[in-house]
Amino acid sequence: MYLSEEEPQKVDNMFLTKDDLKLSYGVELTIGKAYVDRAVPKDNLYWKGRTIYVPGASGYIFMPIYADLLRRSGATVSFLLSEAYFSINESILHSAALLEHQKIDWPTHVQECISMVAPHVTRIKLFEELKQYLLAQKPVKSTESRLGTDFPSLIRADSYLLSFACIPDETFDEQKALDGWYAMITYFLLMDDLADIRDDLLSGEENAIVEAGLNRNGIDKIERMMNAGIDKLNLINPVLSNRIEHKKSLIDIPQLVESIKRSL
Repeated sequence: MYLSEEEPQKVDNMFLTKDDLKLSYGVELTIGKAYVDRAVPKDNLYWKGRTIYVPGASGYIFMPIYADLLRRSGATVSFLLSEAYFSINESILHSAALLEHQKIDWPTHVQECISMVAPHVTRIKLFEELKQYLLAQKPVKSTESRLGTDFPSLIRADSYLLSFACIPDETFDEQKALDGWYAMITYFLLMDDLADIRDDLLSGEENAIVEAGLNRNGIDKIERMMNAGIDKLNLINPVLSNRIEHKKSLIDIPQLVESIKRSL
């Protein structure tokens, strides 16, 4: 799964305003407004059945949050809100939905996204780095790369990174943006995996919690990863960092894992 899919009607009822995005996630108001007001793209599978652009699910909320993280990393708001940049990201997400619905496989998805992005690339070195990483047979973090995580299931949204190879701003800090991406997306995907542990165990789907090990050592590794992300986000967007830390404090991960194990 790319990010958690919920019933369209249920999700669309959880409407967010630009002020919600500002107060809850620290998103700059101009960015929040552009996302909240944007029309749902036609014939885009990622928005199939949706009536608003940013319903209240992580698979949609992450977009304005990450756009704001890019702003905080030196990208200009004018570029981030340009029609060209919106269109690139929407095309990547359409392809991600095709992957989610098993209409294409991962290599095809990546190649589609590379083709979409290629005409707009301004950061050639980053683009080549992303291509090499995403086209690997099993993309995971290595000591030679700043891309990826320790768990294959947590790279499922990394094709979205191709779009920021198009950011032209000279002051843009790539490493800061990558740190923000992995801190933010790892939290969202881990929450998704926590919710899906039982189903993923039964179906054999990749799940980072399962990969880490349904034991104390595995849970400790997951919690260290989340805490490291919170620390990095605190340097970039303290509001987002505080929210994630608070949400994490409400979840007893060991107890949740044990209850799921007992139910199998």
